[in-house]
Amino acid sequence: LVLYLVEMSVLQKILAMLLLKSAPQDLPYSPQLPLQMALLYVFSGVVVLQTTLNPDDLLGGLLLSLAIQFLFTYIILGALDKSARFVQTMSAILAVSIMFNLLSWPVFIMITDSTASDALKSTMSLLFLFIMSWEVLVKAHIFRHALEMKMFSALALSFSLLFISIALSQMLFPAESAG
Repeated sequence: LVLYLVEMSVLQKILAMLLLKSAPQDLPYSPQLPLQMALLYVFSGVVVLQTTLNPDDLLGGLLLSLAIQFLFTYIILGALDKSARFVQTMSAILAVSIMFNLLSWPVFIMITDSTASDALKSTMSLLFLFIMSWEVLVKAHIFRHALEMKMFSALALSFSLLFISIALSQMLFPAESAG
C-alpha cells in the first residue's frame, strides 16, 4: 500500500509538471527512477510508434532518442555545475516524454488511418504540433528549475534538445525515398 501511495504521489507530481505546477525537485531522489522511466519510455514509444515507423528503425530510433536525452541533460547539468540534479531532472524529462508519447498515441492512430479524411488528418497534424510545442514548453520548465535560469534560456535548451534529436534521427534513420 505504501509503494502504491508513493507511486501515485509521483504520478500526481508528473501530471502537475505537465501543467507547469511542479518541478523536477518535487520528484523523489531515487537512482532507480530514471532507469525505470527509461524502460517505460522505450515501452511507450514502441506501443505508440509501431504504426508510424519502419519496424527495423523503431527500437534504434527510441534508443537513440533516449541516449540523446540522457547525454544532453548530463552535459548541460555538468557544464553549469548542477550534476547533483541529474537523477531528478532525468526522471522528470523521461516522465513527461512518456506522458507526451501517450497523448500522441490517438493522434498517430488517426493520422495513419487510411480511411480517415484528409481534413481529419490535417486537424490531427495540427494537434500533434500543439502537443510537440507543449512538450517543448514543459521540458523548458524542467530545465528552468533544474538549472535555475530564465525561461527564455530554458526554452533555447529545450528547442536545442528537440532539434538535436530530429537531426540525429534523420541522419541515422533517413526516410526511404519514394519511387
